[in-house]
Amino acid sequence: MKVKTGKPEDGKRMHVLETRAKAPGKVNLYLAVGNPREDGYHPLATLFSSVNIYETVTARDSQEPGITLSLDIVSESLVDQQHRAGEFDLAEVPLDESNLAHRAAVSMVQAHGLTVNDLNLHLHIDKAVPVAGGMAGGSADAAAALLAVDQYLYERRLTERTLGLEELLALAAPLGADVPFVVRAAFPLGGLAVGEGTGTELRIVELPEDMIPLDIVLVAASEGLSTPQVFSELDEGRVAGRYPEAGELQVPSGLLHALTQTEAPIARIHEIGRQLRNDLQGPAVTLAPDLETILTMDNESIVEAFVSGSGPTVAILVEDAPAADELAAALRRRGRHAIATQTPAML
Repeated sequence: MKVKTGKPEDGKRMHVLETRAKAPGKVNLYLAVGNPREDGYHPLATLFSSVNIYETVTARDSQEPGITLSLDIVSESLVDQQHRAGEFDLAEVPLDESNLAHRAAVSMVQAHGLTVNDLNLHLHIDKAVPVAGGMAGGSADAAAALLAVDQYLYERRLTERTLGLEELLALAAPLGADVPFVVRAAFPLGGLAVGEGTGTELRIVELPEDMIPLDIVLVAASEGLSTPQVFSELDEGRVAGRYPEAGELQVPSGLLHALTQTEAPIARIHEIGRQLRNDLQGPAVTLAPDLETILTMDNESIVEAFVSGSGPTVAILVEDAPAADELAAALRRRGRHAIATQTPAML
C-alpha cells in the first residue's frame, strides 16, 4: 500500500491518500460440473490455481463525490495484445455501478457502516487479465477492490480496523463464484484451492515452500465467451448425447498429490497433464471452434492443452520456463495472443 503527497495549483499543500492492491487471475486445473439444481446453479468440483498475471486496483482521493472508476491496459499483457490487434476496446468495460470492482467497493464501504455519499473515492484498474476469458478477470478486479478500499478506509481514518480474511470472504461470495478464491489467492500461499458447491466453498491446498510451479502458456481468443451460454450448451448437449453425462464431483487425490510433489519434476508434470479435466471444454469448443486449433496443436514441448474455466482462454502445460517462452513467442509470430507464465502464483 502507498500513501502519496500531491500539490495543488494554488500552491497549498494537500495530502492525497492512495492505496493499492493486486489479485491474480486463475485457471482451473480440474472442473467437473454436475447437472443444474432447482435454483439453476450447477454443483461442481474444481481445482482453482492462480496465475502470475494480476489485476491491480488503486483507491485514491478524488474531487468528485461518490465512487468513480478509470481503466488502463497493462503493457505487453494478453489484453494489450488483444487491444493492439483491434480485438478489445476499453469501452467494453463499464465504468459505472455495474462494474464488479465498483460493486465490491460499495460492499466494503457498507461493511464498515458507511455509505457512498460519505466518500470522494476514485478506483483505477490496471487490466492484464482478459475480459470474458475464463480466467476470473472481473473477479480479480473485485478482489483487489475489496482489499484496496478496505485499506483506504482505514488509512483515511473512516474506520478503526481492516477486515479479517473470513469477513472478506463473506463479502466476496455474493459478488461471484470465483471471487472468494481470488481473495484467498491474494494472500501468501493461497493460490491453489479445491472449490465445491458452486465454487465458493473452498478448501485450501497447502503448498510446500519449495514447490516448483507449473510453466504454462496462456492463449487468449479474439472474442470472449458468455459463461451462462457455455453452461447452457453443456446442459443441452448432455441431453442430446453430445457430451458425457455428469460424473463424480470430486477432485482426484492423485492430482493433488502430484501437484504438491517436489521430486522427479518431469514425471510429475506429465502425471499432472494426464489428470487435467474440464467438463466445459467441449461446450466452449462448440461455441468457439477455433479453440480446437490450439488444443490440438502439434509441438514437442506441449504436455497438455486445456480450456480455462468456461473459456475461451487456452492454457498449455509445458515442461519448463524456456519451453514456455519459446512457445509463446512462436504463437505470437503466428498472430495469436500468447504469454508465458506460471501457476500457482507464489506471492
